[in-house]
Amino acid sequence: MRWETCLNISPVLSKEVDDEFAGFFEGFAATPDQDLEGDRFSEEAMARNAETLMGRPVLLMHGKNPELGPTPVGRVVEAAYLPGKGLWVRAGIFKAFAHIWRLVKSGFLNALSVGGFIKRFREQGGCRLIEDAEVTEVSLTPRGANPRARITLTVGKSLDREINLSYVTGLESVPKTFEKPLDTPYFSRYWARLRSQRDKRLGGGV
Repeated sequence: MRWETCLNISPVLSKEVDDEFAGFFEGFAATPDQDLEGDRFSEEAMARNAETLMGRPVLLMHGKNPELGPTPVGRVVEAAYLPGKGLWVRAGIFKAFAHIWRLVKSGFLNALSVGGFIKRFREQGGCRLIEDAEVTEVSLTPRGANPRARITLTVGKSLDREINLSYVTGLESVPKTFEKPLDTPYFSRYWARLRSQRDKRLGGGV
């Protein structure tokens, strides 16, 4: 089911903050919907993380990109919890990573994903309800565990203005962790495919 709504959002970014970035994106990093791995966030968990997400790093594919690794390519500059809709973020891509910004602006990197640590969950109706989690980063990826978690707006200049934003909400997941990152079946298959493609290129295979 597809649905849309409109928000009037008034950013409060100073010129100093604006000059730090090549561009900005907005979207939902998490929603209360069930993702492809059978997990979903509680409203309370998203609300708590909205209070602490500002300033968190933006990574490329949860730091698993072979070239950049865990190097932050940007930073979350604003976050808000919208009841019934999800965890909304606005983030900037650092000028040093203008090539990443071009991939975002072109739509190649158009999915959002969150990484962090699950503190409490319970089984509910055949899925795992995440009741408490610490989101430590937002990642850009060409394909997330939830195909609906997407960037909804990109802006290359100052955001110090009102924006009429139309969006479609999505799903999202976190790397399933307690003390350390734990690979999930979805991401295990995803990275295995990437490694296989890389090995073929390096080895001259078909």
